[in-house]
Amino acid sequence: MPNVNDSVTLSYAENEQVLNLLPIPIAVLKGDLSVISFANDAMFEFWKRDRSVATIGLPLTTAFPETDPSFLAQLKHVFETGLSYKNEEILLTLNDGAGHSYSIFIDYTYQAIRAQNGEIAGILVTAQDVSHKVSAKQLLQDTTQQLKDSNHALASSNEECLMAIETAKLGTWEFSAERGNLSFSKRGAEIYGLAEDQVSLSAALDLVREDYRASVDQAFSQVKDAGEMFELEYPIRPLNSDQDRWVRLTGRVTTAKGHATMLKGTLMNITGQKMELIRKNEFIAMASHELKTPLTSLNGLVQLMSRRPELKGDGSLREMMALALSQIRKMTRMINSFVNISRLEAGKFDLDLTDFDLGELVTEYLDEVRVTAPRHQFIQQGCAQLRVKADRVKIGVLLTNLVANAIKFTPAGKSITVSCFQKPGFVEVSVMDEGCGIAEKDRHKIFERFSQIENTQVKNSSGFGIGLFLCSEIIRRHQGEIWLEDSDDIGCDFHFRLPVVD
Repeated sequence: MPNVNDSVTLSYAENEQVLNLLPIPIAVLKGDLSVISFANDAMFEFWKRDRSVATIGLPLTTAFPETDPSFLAQLKHVFETGLSYKNEEILLTLNDGAGHSYSIFIDYTYQAIRAQNGEIAGILVTAQDVSHKVSAKQLLQDTTQQLKDSNHALASSNEECLMAIETAKLGTWEFSAERGNLSFSKRGAEIYGLAEDQVSLSAALDLVREDYRASVDQAFSQVKDAGEMFELEYPIRPLNSDQDRWVRLTGRVTTAKGHATMLKGTLMNITGQKMELIRKNEFIAMASHELKTPLTSLNGLVQLMSRRPELKGDGSLREMMALALSQIRKMTRMINSFVNISRLEAGKFDLDLTDFDLGELVTEYLDEVRVTAPRHQFIQQGCAQLRVKADRVKIGVLLTNLVANAIKFTPAGKSITVSCFQKPGFVEVSVMDEGCGIAEKDRHKIFERFSQIENTQVKNSSGFGIGLFLCSEIIRRHQGEIWLEDSDDIGCDFHFRLPVVD
């Protein structure tokens, strides 16, 4: 703020035009009552008034009765002592010409005006609106504090992440697409059996078991440009061991201008869990194989017995034989599912793709199921002349599992509807029932392996949790989609899609 010297002060009345041209708000207060004797145009703009409002010639407390007492005390002190006063970034609240209150931050000075005899005659007031400066400073302070808070939160998050990684015995890794090498944390190097924490991608692939090496290499090549989360499970033969070790590798691709620059993630030794799952699958495969032969024989014997003339006239016995056949078919489906899961885990779940009519397959299956489940109504809609290229047997397994699931949860007498839709590039099939439905809390896990959804409204509703998992795997390997669609009504509405024949 520029100072105004005494020569200017003594001649201000003679130079009002000059003072009015100054951009700095200036006013002169006379006597101990602080009568406003002069104010330049900049000061009237500062006051948000024009000269038609009574201001000049009035005491400050009359023109601005809302003036804060602290300002009046400062003016009195300057008038009595002759000492100048200066303050910065002070909140001022005044009323404008229309009587509306407004608040601004100001820098201001009070300087004593002395007469020729040396006595104090008044006070020169200069002021400046610095609200924008104060706002900018406050914004900077708030931003700085937010940055500090964010850094603190990030540091805490990193610490928690490191603790979680350490507790879970996870290793971390990074892959630079530009340099073509893999960097491991200490734990990651231990899992891989490496003496150093950095190796080339080819050297790391050499440690992958030979039957998995090509698929892991292909997966890495695909995710470099994907920019998404990914997860791989594969066996390795560490340099410091003669036993296979199973690892789970998860990560995310970091991209720049559409090209992958870095892959980062975690590494976990899952040998214990994997071997337990392998042993479980081996047992399931063995048990399924051993059960399949006697069950096939039992099915044939029951069918032969149900055809005997003396049994055809006994309605109750005939009904029991039909129930026995139904239970045998149920066990057969369950065993076949176990066999398929075992093949899936062993990597032997190959697809035999053929060109066939999906609607014809639906018709065949529903004709059969109407005999084995006579207490339900089965409706077929729109399933005609739908050519797909898929594994007919496995799509039959998929359809069987979805309809069997619907039968289990649908009361007798209710309907199960199988609908087919021809859409551009794919065929969509839905299996909708009128059962008790699936709770919202359980929907996220219905396609997980060994996931069991129990419902107290349905007797014997629990199962092994492999049917829907097998359905999702069949569809995934066909490059299709499967999902449960939300429905306002009761029941479930499962959908799956398959690519059409070109």
